[in-house]
Formats: sequence, C-alpha cells, structure tokens
Amino acid sequence: MKKYIAAEIIGTFVIVFIGTGAIIFNETSSGTLTHIGVCMLWGIAVALAIISAGRIADSHFNPAVTLSLVLAGKFSAKKSIEHICAQIFGGILASISLFLIFPKNATLGSTLPTASPWVAAMIEIGISFALMASIALIDILNVKSKLSAALIIGGVVFILAYWAGPLTGASMNPARSIAPAIISGHTEYLFLYLLAPIVGMFLAVPLYRLKRRNSN
Repeated sequence: MKKYIAAEIIGTFVIVFIGTGAIIFNETSSGTLTHIGVCMLWGIAVALAIISAGRIADSHFNPAVTLSLVLAGKFSAKKSIEHICAQIFGGILASISLFLIFPKNATLGSTLPTASPWVAAMIEIGISFALMASIALIDILNVKSKLSAALIIGGVVFILAYWAGPLTGASMNPARSIAPAIISGHTEYLFLYLLAPIVGMFLAVPLYRLKRRNSN
C-alpha cells in the first residue's frame, strides 16, 4: 500500500474515531464532556491527524476537500479517486470500531439535523465554505509549517462545530457522515451531508485565484 494512502486512512480514522467517539461518550455519560468539550475534541482530532500524517500524506481526510483541490487545479484528478476511497474506508473502520465498543448506541455519532433539511443544508454549505476558505487562505498566505496549519484548521473546525453542531451535527466532511450512517443504519439524511459540504467547498475554490493574481 502507498504510504500516502495509508496516511489518509489513518488520519480519517483518527478524526472520525475521536470526533464521533466524543459524541457517543457524551451521550452515554449524560453530558459529561459537554458540547464545548466535544467540539474541542473534534478540533484536536483534525489537528492531530494533520500533524501526524502531514509528512507523508496530503492531509485531506475529507472527500469534499480533495474534490475542491482538484477543481482548483491544486491536486491530481487521478489521485483523487484513491484518496477518496481511502478516506471513506478509514471512516468506516472508525465507526465499526466504535460500534464494537458501544454496540447499544443507536446513531454512533451520525449527523442528523435538528433544523429543517433545507436550513441544515444551507448551514452545512456555509460552514463547509468557511472551512475550505481557511484551507485556501493557508495556501494563499504560504503558511509552510504543518503545525501552524494544523492549529488554524483545528481551531476553525472547533468554532464551526460549536456554532453549527446543535443544528446540523457540523459535518463538513462526507467521509465523517458516511461512516456512522452506514454502520448505524441512519442514512435518512445522508444525501444532505454528501452534497452540502461539496457545494460549500466548491464555492470557496475561486479564492485560489487570489494567489495567482498576487504571483503575477
């Protein structure tokens, strides 16, 4: 197996395992972690995945990010297929692991909106745009340190999850939503969490033109 594919699997596993695991633990412990604690763990999981896998992987861990980078001309369309497959596989492994640990949990941290589907879709598009915009700005500002990039992106994930989590689950990542939905059987809103993050991140792709203009 190629090292960067293994890293995408492991990184996505870490994010989904820690993030949805925090949701499950908070539910089973009657809110011990609290909402802010769950959001902090999501941010830490993303930062940890970027730091640990950054030297050998592209550190996407998200099909919507991969597709957006292809659209922006920053990533190979051919490589995107194996990246997306690796991300989904890593997420599913994480949800299977959590099912074995918490077999009685009904949703396994699935993204299920409390707002109406249309409102949830608009929120997911908005927060996905914001996340991809932060990734684009890291590139535009030429932030070379993986640690700095990890802290910025992890912090953005924490803020967006804190704000949108109670309304949509704050997915921003199709792989994060596919995994628990398939393993728990809660696929009723999966289409929303597949499409909205991709649409939102595609809307942020034009930001990459700023770097091209600045370099001319």
